[in-house]
Formats: sequence, C-alpha cells, structure tokens
Amino acid sequence: MTTFIILCALMALAAAAAVCVPLWIGGRTKGDADRRAQVLAILRQQAADLDADRTAGRIDKDEYEESRLELERRVLEETKHDEEERSGKSSRMPRIVALILAVVIPCSAALGYYALGRITAMDPNFIAMMEAQQASSRGHSQRDMQKMLDDLKAKLAEDPRNANGWFLLARTAASMNRFDEAVEAFQKLNALVPNNADIIADMADMMAAANGKVITPDIEKLLKKALVLDPTQWKALALLAINAWDRQHYAQAAEYWERLLANVPADFPDRDQIQANIHEAKRLGGVNDNISAVSPTAREAAAAESQPAPTAPAAAPATPATSAPPTASPADLKAVAGTVELDEGLKGLVKPDDVVFIYARPASGSRMPVAFTKVTVKELPYKFELNETMRMAMGVETLSSVKSVIVGARISKTGNFMPQAGDLEGETAAPVAVGERGLVVRISTERK
Repeated sequence: MTTFIILCALMALAAAAAVCVPLWIGGRTKGDADRRAQVLAILRQQAADLDADRTAGRIDKDEYEESRLELERRVLEETKHDEEERSGKSSRMPRIVALILAVVIPCSAALGYYALGRITAMDPNFIAMMEAQQASSRGHSQRDMQKMLDDLKAKLAEDPRNANGWFLLARTAASMNRFDEAVEAFQKLNALVPNNADIIADMADMMAAANGKVITPDIEKLLKKALVLDPTQWKALALLAINAWDRQHYAQAAEYWERLLANVPADFPDRDQIQANIHEAKRLGGVNDNISAVSPTAREAAAAESQPAPTAPAAAPATPATSAPPTASPADLKAVAGTVELDEGLKGLVKPDDVVFIYARPASGSRMPVAFTKVTVKELPYKFELNETMRMAMGVETLSSVKSVIVGARISKTGNFMPQAGDLEGETAAPVAVGERGLVVRISTERK
C-alpha cells in the first residue's frame, strides 16, 4: 500500500513538473533577446536611410514624417519588451500560472482517485477478504485450486505410494478440467490399488473426457473390466449404456440401463428417467415394449448419485450423450416445433441411415442443448417437436427454464453427437421464443 501511494505521488509530481517548468522559464530565453537586438539594429539602419532620402530630396516632408513616426513606434515596442524583462513583468504571468498548476495537478489527481478509485484495492487484508468471499460463494478460487494441486504433487513426489494422495490429485485435476493429469493420476492409483472397479471406471471416464467425450475401444475395454470386477458398478453401466446408444445398439443399451436401474436405491430421484431410457431403447431396438418413452439421458443419468467405493469414492465430471424423440408430447409441456429439411445440393453427400440430431440450445450463455432428439436422413423432411422432457442430461436446463432458443439440426456420419468436420448442419437465423411452432430448419452447410 505504501509503495502504491509513493508511486502515485511521484507520477503526479512528474506530470506537474512537465507542465510547470516550461512555463516558469519559458519567457527568459536568450534567443528572444538576440532577436530584439537584431530588430533594433535594423530599425536604426532604416532611420538612417530615411534621413539620407530626406536630405537627397527623394521624399517630401509629409512622407518623411509619416515614415519616421512608424519607425519610432516600432522602436518603442521593442524597447518596452526589454524594460518588462528587466523589471520581471514579462515573466510574471507564466510563473503565476505555473504555481497554480503545481497545486492543481496533484490535488486533482488525488481527488479524482478518491472519487473514482478504490483505496483498499492494494490492501492485502482487502484482497484476502475478497478471496475468502469468492471461496465461500463459488467454491475454491483458481489460485486455491492450483496451490492445492501443486501441494499434492509435491507430497506425492516425496511419497509416491500414497494412494489417497493420487486419488485427491485426480479429483482436483478433474475439477479443473485438466483431464490428462487426472488420467495420469488414476493410472498411478490403479497401479497401487489394482483391480478396483471404481478406480477403473473413473479412469475410463477421465480418458473419455480427455478424448473429447468419445468412448474409444480401449476405454470400452476398461469399462467392461470394471463390470467384471463389480457387475453393479454404476458409472461403468451408465457409460456403456450411452456408448451402446451412440452406436445404435439399442437392445444392448437397454440391458445396461436395466442393470443400472436394478442397483439404484428405490428413492433415487431419476429412476423414472432411467426407466424411460430403457423403454425408448427397446422401442428403437425392436424389443416389445408397450410403455411410451421420453428421451434417454446423458451419462449423468446414473452419476447423479453414487455408491461409496471400497477404497476411494468414485467421482468424475460427467459427459453429455444423446437423446431420442418422445412418443408422446402432452399439450401443457414447454415445446418448440417445426420441420427439418435438407438442402437439395447436399443430398448427394449423405446416406439414408445417417443420423440427424435435432436440438434446441439457449439463445445466450451455455451452448448445451436444453432439448434433443435424433432421427435418420431417410425420414427428412421431418416434422419435429422438442419439449421439456427431452433434456440432454439430468440436472441441466430444460425448455421450461429458458425463454428463447436457437433450434438446429446436424447430420453426423459417425453417429456421434459431438460436432466433427464433414457434418452437415443448419440453425434458425435468429432466436425463437419457447412455444414457437411452424419453424423451418434447413440443413445447408458443411462443417469444415
């Protein structure tokens, strides 16, 4: 704080000096005196020439008198400057202005900072208070998280066989979206505590997050290994169900979700959603099921509540998955509806079985869809209705929690919801109000 005040004072004094010093000494330069001496010498020469012209008769008396008076006036003006300089009158006004500004500039700077600045901004106590307030309102600050991460790494460098330390490091890195570091920490933990289903499932989840939320064959093998060790491992069941759904293996997805439903508590808040996922997967997979469905959830469907792990609790950020169209849409649900069309010029780039994702996302803020369904190219043009039950994942916003949305559609040749080069897509040109019907979404561009 003291250093800050000293720097401000020095800067104000420097500004005042830059203005006042030139004013104080500006009227006393040697160049001005030399100029006046030269002017007086010229005037004296002109007076001598005038007398010579009068004596030679080249000018008359009236012209002589007029010219002589003009020369005398100019001589008086020049000598007046010399008298003012000798008396100090010529430099008095600039000096007065310099003195005034020497006071006004620092005072105005101080008053301006008092009115507009924050005096406590450099106070360590104030900074500590603001960080504490941030931590209490929004969790740990980024600085706190980084310090925690660095401390854990330092401790593990000294004690690399500390399993709890590696678990905490993985959790901390995951919360900071540093998924590669989380994977590395889980690998270390897996080496210390082998054949633990919860650790393997968490490690697979972090590997998927680091891979753009895509489950590769290697990740799938890890998840299946977790199920071999613990057939009820909730995260492995949820992720494998989502993976099967993305690959359009609907019957297999239904099987995984059924196993998950059998192992969640009776009072689990999202049992109905998981049940709806099962019905829709069975419908799309050709399995006989007479119960109408709503959209399948994302991988948070089961991750909303977890069971405690034998040696370390399983916890990791969830990743979004896919959804499917509802078979029924009650009239009182918040919804948007319209038609998805494919531009004629792009029809040669798609196949009948390519997946078409139809979604609605908030007009501002998060780009995570609040409603979601999917069909195939052969169904285009497709009349759709997205309602508040067709959410992207449990716990996120729905159409009932936003007022306006952007509605779009994307054709994915891989069947993956995550946008990729080569996908064909289109969106409404402007946000539309929730409840709007008769929309037209034209798929007209190719993602580069």
